[in-house]
Amino acid sequence: MGLKTISAKVSDAYDRPARLYPGLMVFSPIAVLIVCLYGQEKVLMWGAITIAAACGGAYVLCRIVRNAGQRLQSGLFEEWGGAPTTQLLRHGNKHFDIHTKERFHKALSKALGKKMPTSSGEAADPSSADELYRAAAAWLINHTRDSKKFPLVFKENVAFGFHRNALGLRPFGIGVAVACLIWGLVHAWFQSAFPNVPAPVLISFAYSVLILSTWIFVLNEAALKRTGFSYAERLIQSLDVMKSAASASAKASEGSC
Repeated sequence: MGLKTISAKVSDAYDRPARLYPGLMVFSPIAVLIVCLYGQEKVLMWGAITIAAACGGAYVLCRIVRNAGQRLQSGLFEEWGGAPTTQLLRHGNKHFDIHTKERFHKALSKALGKKMPTSSGEAADPSSADELYRAAAAWLINHTRDSKKFPLVFKENVAFGFHRNALGLRPFGIGVAVACLIWGLVHAWFQSAFPNVPAPVLISFAYSVLILSTWIFVLNEAALKRTGFSYAERLIQSLDVMKSAASASAKASEGSC
């Protein structure tokens, strides 16, 4: 009941999956362990969780998760050689073919009112070129906030936010999962349950192992990097969507005259 109530308190389509869910993942092994090992004895605890959620606990959790992800992001971008969008816009990056990249650069030059760097200009002054690419990324982010017009961009943004924030919480998630494993084993030992361990204890143990494996093998830097570049690709490709929308609007205006 408690976790469901917390989730219900966050209705934003971005905040819930990208910020709330990583936070709940950290604490979920504790919730499963308490339910499996102590059951209805802890009804008061669930009542306290429900009250905390109603009093702003879910919002506070989202802010904590967001800050953890943002602290991590700047350092990772520096390690990767720049933000994914910046890298994809560079002439030296071969993800987009030269003709497609030229089209994107022209569209961004028109949008920003500043000419994008040439290949030689980028080589001569890479820092200034990156400044323009960061400005272009900021412009794209501001102009693709409508999730209905840019559903693919929004989907990738949510995925990136989830992975980034989860990676920021990863040490805590691993620590909680390991603590719950030890807690379950100690509980079974003192209950003289070995070798016939009760099913609820096995369920809690299995869930903690599953979550621990997820933190270690799924929610890692490599996964975040792949997600980040997928988001950057969709963000840049939104220029084509904007161009199509502008053309359709122009034709509609001509037809109404």
